[in-house]
Amino acid sequence: MTVSIGLAQIAELGARTLSTSAEAIAAVAELVQRTTGVDLTVVSEITADDRYVFRGVERRPPLTLRRDAAIPYAASLCSRIHAGESPATVPDTREVPALWNHWLGLKQGLGVDWDILAFCTRDVRLPDGSLFGTLCVHHLEPRGFSEDEQALLEVLARLLGQEIWRERAAHELSETVAALQSAEQLRVELAEELRHELRAPLQVIDGYAEGMLDGVLQRDDEHVELVRREASRAMRLLDDIAELVRLEVRAGVDDEAEPLAVAETVVEMRDRLAPLAESAGVELVADVVPATVVIPRRRLEQFVVNLVRNALRAVQDGGGRRIVIFVRPEGRRVAIGVEDDGPGITAAELPRVFERFYRGSSGREQGSGSGLGLTIARRIAEAADGEVRAEPAQPSGVRVVAVLPDAEQAVAGGP
Repeated sequence: MTVSIGLAQIAELGARTLSTSAEAIAAVAELVQRTTGVDLTVVSEITADDRYVFRGVERRPPLTLRRDAAIPYAASLCSRIHAGESPATVPDTREVPALWNHWLGLKQGLGVDWDILAFCTRDVRLPDGSLFGTLCVHHLEPRGFSEDEQALLEVLARLLGQEIWRERAAHELSETVAALQSAEQLRVELAEELRHELRAPLQVIDGYAEGMLDGVLQRDDEHVELVRREASRAMRLLDDIAELVRLEVRAGVDDEAEPLAVAETVVEMRDRLAPLAESAGVELVADVVPATVVIPRRRLEQFVVNLVRNALRAVQDGGGRRIVIFVRPEGRRVAIGVEDDGPGITAAELPRVFERFYRGSSGREQGSGSGLGLTIARRIAEAADGEVRAEPAQPSGVRVVAVLPDAEQAVAGGP
């Protein structure tokens, strides 16, 4: 018998696993507390940013140690054990000077007024062998830890590693399901929008082809050129929609982001696009300052081309004469964009210019445009950890600008 499980059921299973595994840390700490009779049981995580975080805490006397408290990993007692300076089981920490001296500094940092006189720890490792953190027991009186107690801690640490692994797997599963649902919704929306947008050029092609076949229209170069132009428009629309889908679902893994001198790239793009602007009677200017951002070169070039073509259509329709491609500092970030002296658009339309297939009353994105140029530009900026906006230019026109992190600021320790 075949059992079919949908996305909703998979998400529910993942959520259930996720909710139980978080409780396992506290349950293991409590179990150790009851079976060993020690004063303090702690499950700690060694985080990626080198912090030692107390994820689960059980204690008998009222000790000043709280859950989710964090200290630098190097300050923890377990760091000395991992460094090989102290054994994992210590009957009296004062007998181990490295651990005892380390504990005195940690004690002061934690602000506690009690001493650890017996200490036993076991690593909590995930099934792939990576270290999650530690399961530690502490006693305030000198005592030893029997082989049975140590074996129990080892078993519980392994079980806890398995449960934490399941938690992370469930979290990844939930994220994957959400991404699949989002991609499915996007596919449906794009298919419907594409059907709507392709209808116009295909109707023109069909009408001219039918007219020429029926003898109503002559089969001359003029009509063939009209059909060819509409076919090119449909092809361009399909190319843009495919590119947008890649950016929407973050599928552009072939784009290698690297620190890029954007001023040089923008000047080069200005030189490449200048003949196109000149043929339309428009001056294309580059106004740049040296800056570096982390972005694939191909994506930056695509961003500039889309913005220039969008501005060029607006300038031609509105009688403008000038387009500026700029690179400017904006605080600790870099502003890259294009501004024109065209007719501009209304304030109400500005927030919508990045929507798929949106065409404002001014006619921007009309004619040869696919209606996706600014949408693709926004996705390119977002993929580079930036944001994009459209705003009025003075005295007329529109400025579209992406604000990206400055790579040199980040290397120097900036945000």
